Amino acid sequence: MKYHIVTLGCPKNAVDSEGMDGLLSAEGHQAVTSADEADVIIVNTCSFIAAARAETLGVLQALAERKRPGQRLIAAGCMAQSHPAEVMGVQGVDGTVGTQQWTQIGAVVNQPAQPVIPLTVTQPTHTIPLTPTTNGAQPVSYADWRTTQIRRTRHTPSAYLKISDGCNLRCAFCTIPSFKGDMRSKPVGAVLAEAQELVAQGVREIVLVAQHLTDYGRDLGLRDGLAILLDELCQVTPSDIWIRLMYAYPHGISERLIATMASHPQICHYLDMPLQHAHPATLRRMRRPPDTDRTLRLIAELRSAMPDIAIRSTFIVGYPGETTAEFNALIEFLHTAQLDRVGAFRYSREPGTPAAELPAQVRPHVIERRWHELMRVQQMISRARNQRWVGRTLTVLIEGNGATDDGQPLSVGRSFRDAPEIDGQVFVWGTHPIGSMVSVRVMQATDYDLWGEVAV
Repeated sequence: MKYHIVTLGCPKNAVDSEGMDGLLSAEGHQAVTSADEADVIIVNTCSFIAAARAETLGVLQALAERKRPGQRLIAAGCMAQSHPAEVMGVQGVDGTVGTQQWTQIGAVVNQPAQPVIPLTVTQPTHTIPLTPTTNGAQPVSYADWRTTQIRRTRHTPSAYLKISDGCNLRCAFCTIPSFKGDMRSKPVGAVLAEAQELVAQGVREIVLVAQHLTDYGRDLGLRDGLAILLDELCQVTPSDIWIRLMYAYPHGISERLIATMASHPQICHYLDMPLQHAHPATLRRMRRPPDTDRTLRLIAELRSAMPDIAIRSTFIVGYPGETTAEFNALIEFLHTAQLDRVGAFRYSREPGTPAAELPAQVRPHVIERRWHELMRVQQMISRARNQRWVGRTLTVLIEGNGATDDGQPLSVGRSFRDAPEIDGQVFVWGTHPIGSMVSVRVMQATDYDLWGEVAV
């Protein structure tokens, strides 16, 4: 049977899609490059915020309208779990597979096709029963993803490796624990096996992802679990690959973790540390740790141990009750912290979250103005941080080749400072093999990108 997977949302979803792809491929099914060729279309949905759910529904509706007789459309992942009625309300969706059930995708695909229902007729479609998540409880089948080996069928220079799923935090603005449940860690041995297989396939960069990376191993009885895992990973991987850390919450960053990052050549001097805000009152309303001074000390400790470290963070503007003074404190924090990379979200009022019921919801035009101001300030900071690299040499992982408008060959890649898809790029004059790591002398810096030539 031919299948096509459409992945929406975050890198953790991408890992689940790769897992489904590997399972289906192992059963003899054939992946195809377009939905039109497929017998079964699988959309791995996103439910992060309202805009992501709207995108999900739009993609499902567009695919449903193009379905040919006998073709099936399956909605998998987060929105299928969190909003099943809305997903199944899209006429033409034939079934759902929740975020905790992707390892059962083979059974879903192997089911016989249901009779074709004309899109003009309102009639229930066949639904794969979802396993509910209530009060953080985990269904028995949820352990499957931790023991099911992710088999990659598409070989790329960089790959995500999910080490845990779910989250023990209960931030007031976030819906993720309501459908992911509490954090569950993949055992150390399973992570090591997956990393070794990726290396054997030629992967040069392994990006560790989770909802809460620095909480890894708590449920396994490990203290400093992420540091322990990194020590083990560096024992079984070559010294010339990259290991990158994403979504590391600051209160879990210990002295041992900092020392571990500084001591192993494989670990990129890069940390994605979601902070969300900098004013203590806003952080309390968010149900986040309100100690901004401690966060600044932590940044100083990271830079003391790794002077070249690139630190990335994300912030929310327009959170309920955010006053002008609170927003100004966030801007002042950016000036003080001098972060290399920053992403900003406009606050999204999510039904069912405590934040949605808070008074003093910020007006949309104020949110928009503040978002643009934050991005303007950070743009100047990012440019200054990039300028520090002009005249210096960086290792660059080449990911593509092309040419300028006047025909000059040009390669594009990333340095240790750049996570896939969300950060800047390094443009390198000449044509260089995809997947190779080349030494590049930086000649020019823009707001987010670097330009250079191969160092001789």
